[in-house]
Amino acid sequence: MKKRLTALGLLSVSMGLTASVSAETTPNTPYLSTSGQGQVQAQPDMATIVIEVKATHAQASQAKKQVDSRIARYFDFLHQQGVADKDINAANIETHADYDYSQRGKPKLTGYQASRRVEVTLHQLAKLNTLLDGALAAGLNDIRSVSMGVDHPEHYQQQARQDAIKDAITKAKGLASGFNASLGSVWSINYQTQHNVTMPMVRMMSVQASAADTTPDQTYQQKKLDFTDNVEVVFTLNTHSLGAEPGDHTQPTSP
Repeated sequence: MKKRLTALGLLSVSMGLTASVSAETTPNTPYLSTSGQGQVQAQPDMATIVIEVKATHAQASQAKKQVDSRIARYFDFLHQQGVADKDINAANIETHADYDYSQRGKPKLTGYQASRRVEVTLHQLAKLNTLLDGALAAGLNDIRSVSMGVDHPEHYQQQARQDAIKDAITKAKGLASGFNASLGSVWSINYQTQHNVTMPMVRMMSVQASAADTTPDQTYQQKKLDFTDNVEVVFTLNTHSLGAEPGDHTQPTSP
C-alpha cells in the first residue's frame, strides 16, 4: 500500500510540472502573436551543368579508355574557355556488363559499358550554350541537367529574413494600434531555418522575333530565383485605455 501511495505522489508531481510548462508557452499578461514573411528575388549569376558520357566495348578496359578520352578532351575545352579545375568534378567511373536477354536460355554477354559524369560550375552565364556545344563535340552526348543559382545565396537569405522580421513588427504595431495598445517586449520567437530551392532548371523561352533576330544563346531563359523566409513572434501588449472601443483613437476629455 505504501508503494502505491508513492506512485500516486509521483504522478501528481508529474502532472503539476506538465501544467506549469504548458502555462509558460504564453505570457500571463495581454499579448499579441503574429508572423512575418519576406521574399527576395535574385538574378542568377552562375549555372551548374551535369553531363554524362557512356561507351560500350567488348572489353571493359577499352570502354573505360573511351570515356576517359572524351572526358580529357572536354577538360581541355573547358580550360580553353577559362573554367578552373576547382569548378570541374569528374572523379567517378562506373562499369557493368551488358547482356542480351532476347533469346531463351542463358543471357548472352554482349560487352561492357563504362560511364562517367562531369559536373561543371559556370560563373560566366554568357558561355552556357558554348559549354553545352563543346560537350557534345567532345562526345559527351548525354546532358543531364542545367541548373541556375547564385554564388552567395546566404546573402539573399539573410535579406529575406530581415524583411520577414520587419513585416512581423509592422503587422504587430498596426494590430496593437487598432486596439488602442502598444507593443511591449518580445516574449518568444519561433523560427525554423528555411530550405529554399534556389536552382531552377533552365527552360527554353518562347521566341517572339524571327529566327534571324534571335541567337541560340538568347533562347536560354535566366529565370529569377526566389528566396523566402518567415518568423513567428509573440509580443506583450501595453494597454492604454481599458474602456476604449477597439479602433477608437480619440483622447479622453477632462471633466
